[in-house]
Amino acid sequence: MKKTALKRTAIGLAVVALLAICWRWTAAIPQDLDPLKVAADTHKLVLENQFVRVLETHVPVGKTEPWHQHGRRVVVYLSDFHTRSTERGGQAQEHLRKRGLVRWSEPVIHQVENIGKTEGHVISVELK
Repeated sequence: MKKTALKRTAIGLAVVALLAICWRWTAAIPQDLDPLKVAADTHKLVLENQFVRVLETHVPVGKTEPWHQHGRRVVVYLSDFHTRSTERGGQAQEHLRKRGLVRWSEPVIHQVENIGKTEGHVISVELK
């Protein structure tokens, strides 16, 4: 009987310790990567309803946006510009964006730097 109680206590302490470690670990990871909060200087809310959230983005020449995330979305480029984008866990990639290009994008956590000579101007329609 004493061994069973001791085993339960040990298991209970191990679970509490594991939960504490997990809680501390997740607290160290940025939980809120909403571009309207972490990149408010470049992202503006245009429209939001129960179906979509529409963002307008202006990325000045030389600007590096902080890490942020987007859900599934349609992206419309309103200017020609050159970026270096890094997705979480990936390598930096350069992209030449052309005015009028419309593309689909899956959810992403990324950092974007405007490495060109013109401001980037984008409209994103994120699905909810």
